[in-house]
Amino acid sequence: MVVAKSETTARWSGFDRRPALIAGGAGGIGRALTSALAERGARVGVLDLADADVGGAELMLRCDLTDPDDVAAAVALATERLGGLSLLVCASGVVSEAPLEELALEEWRRIVDASLTATFLLLKAAVPRLRAAGGGSVCAFSSGWARRPYALGAHYAAAKAGVEALVRSAAAELGDDGIRVNAVAPGPIRTPMLDDLPDFDEAARAEVIPLRRIGEPGDVVGPVLFLLSDESRYLTGQVLEVSGGLVMA
Repeated sequence: MVVAKSETTARWSGFDRRPALIAGGAGGIGRALTSALAERGARVGVLDLADADVGGAELMLRCDLTDPDDVAAAVALATERLGGLSLLVCASGVVSEAPLEELALEEWRRIVDASLTATFLLLKAAVPRLRAAGGGSVCAFSSGWARRPYALGAHYAAAKAGVEALVRSAAAELGDDGIRVNAVAPGPIRTPMLDDLPDFDEAARAEVIPLRRIGEPGDVVGPVLFLLSDESRYLTGQVLEVSGGLVMA
């Protein structure tokens, strides 16, 4: 006996050749998300400063996500080559730790630019294309540290808190255009970013997470797909915590 897929299942499993752009797609979570979107039928383009192959991507563009001219040109070219733009993921970001009194202004700016400024520039460049497509869905990346005190990481926490404020404001502004803007806030995820924290103790960190483990990139993919899909069509301006219970909003 063959059981037909329900309408809900069909919406969730397929993105119907919808053009999607993933900024920061060469990172650990970005790679997993690119592959998952491509498997579900999306036409995926990747923007990243790293020069790397990402499985599932139809288009790879090297782009400095903190440079306004670079971002504007890359989004325009990606939109042309993908045949439009209806899904955008802003997954850029870097992390470092330093005491406040030792934190250089240059390092503050590097961390804030990689997350907050990059997300702003991507939205600015993408909104006219999303509007031309009749609407779309944006998913930005915050962090659990946006809502928890982060000793030695005030610059990273402030950057991610700024992303959440930007998401809520953009959602309020763009709702009339049929553009939804949401975010995910991952907890500690096993990606190369953890290598930037030389004192990171996985066992100790896992002990304070209710699910008792560090996350994997695939743990973030499902929530992002949900926010991009029509299953979340009445959801905007929200931040979905994906931290194993480390942050309970």
